[in-house]
Amino acid sequence: MRVALIGPRQSGKSILLAAVAEAGGSHVDLSRPDQPHRAVVKVPDPRVDWLAEQYRPKKVTYAELEFVDTPGYDLRDEAGRQHAKAHWPLVRQSHMLLPVVRAFDDATVPAYRDRVDPVADVEELLAELLFADLEQVTNRVEKLSESVRKPTPRRNEDQRELELMQRLQQTLEAERPVAEAVRTDAEEKLIRSFAFLSLKSLLVVVNSSEAQLDDPPPEMPAGLPAMRISAKIEEEIAELPADERAAFLADLGVSASARDVLIRACYERMNLVSFLTYGEDECRAWTVPAGTRAVEAAGEIHSDIARGFIRAETVAFDDLQAAGDIKSARAAGTLRLEGKDYVVADGDVITFRFNV
Repeated sequence: MRVALIGPRQSGKSILLAAVAEAGGSHVDLSRPDQPHRAVVKVPDPRVDWLAEQYRPKKVTYAELEFVDTPGYDLRDEAGRQHAKAHWPLVRQSHMLLPVVRAFDDATVPAYRDRVDPVADVEELLAELLFADLEQVTNRVEKLSESVRKPTPRRNEDQRELELMQRLQQTLEAERPVAEAVRTDAEEKLIRSFAFLSLKSLLVVVNSSEAQLDDPPPEMPAGLPAMRISAKIEEEIAELPADERAAFLADLGVSASARDVLIRACYERMNLVSFLTYGEDECRAWTVPAGTRAVEAAGEIHSDIARGFIRAETVAFDDLQAAGDIKSARAAGTLRLEGKDYVVADGDVITFRFNV
C-alpha cells in the first residue's frame, strides 16, 4: 500500500520522509529534489515484538507501507501548475495522500507564498485536487459525448457512464469532491480505474517547531484529520543510534516517536488491519482490508490454504498475551474455532487448518 507525500516547496516533507525511512534502517537520497523519493517502512507493532520474544522465530516480518515523496509544488503561475500536474499520475497510483504543510517560522527557509499558513496551504491543495479531477472528468465527458452519437454495441453503456460523468462534473464544478456524487457500489466500481484524487483518504501533517508540538493542530478544511510533527526533531531522532533513541524520547516527555504514530495512523486511515501468525520459522503481521473474511485472509498466506480451508483457530492478541501462550488460552476458553465467513479483527492471532 502506497502513501504519497504532497505539499508546497519548503514544507519539510522530504526531510520527514528521510527521517521516517532512516529510523527504520533505510536511506533516502535527497540529492535530486526534482525527482520523487521512495521508502518502504515497517509498520511498528508491539504485538509482533511480543510474539517474537515468546517463540524466538528464525524470521520476524512486520506489515509494510511504501511512502513516496513527490517534488514540492509552486502553484503561483502556470509553469508551476504544469510541473505539479506532471506528478499527478504517480499520486493517483497511491492509496492515500499525506499533505505536509508548514507551521514553523524560520527566516533562513523561504516561506511558500511569503506566508506561514498551514490552513491556507491545505485549502489551496484541496482546490488543486478538485481541479485535477475536473480536468479528467471533462475529458471523459467530451469523449463519451462523441461516442454515444454512434450506433456502437457499447452505446447504452457509454450513455450510462456519460450521465454519471456529467453528474461528477457538476459536483466538481461546485467545488465538492467526487464521493458526493457517487450513489451506488456499481458507480464506485465504474470510476475506480480513474483513481480520482478527491476520493483518496487524507491525513494532514502540520510540520511544526518543537515549541508548537504541544498545541493541537489547527482545524482543517472539510474536517480533515491532522497531526503535528516536527520533521527536524524526527531527523535528529533518526540520526541517533537505536539504543539512544528511547532516552531522547524520554527527555522530550513522549514514549513513542511521531514517526511511529504517523505510520500507524496511515495504516488505520487506509482502513487496514493486521492478523498475526506465529511459529518457530516466522512470526508475522499480515495486512488485509478491514472486513476481510477468514478464507480470504488464508489466501493472503497461500492460495492452497484458502482452497482447502477447514477452520481458523483464532484468539485475540490481548487474550493470548493475558493467558501467556496458546495452550493456556485454549484452557481459558479464549481460543475460538471460526469458519470461512468469520470477519478478521485487527490483532487476531490465527492458525489456519486446511486440507488439499
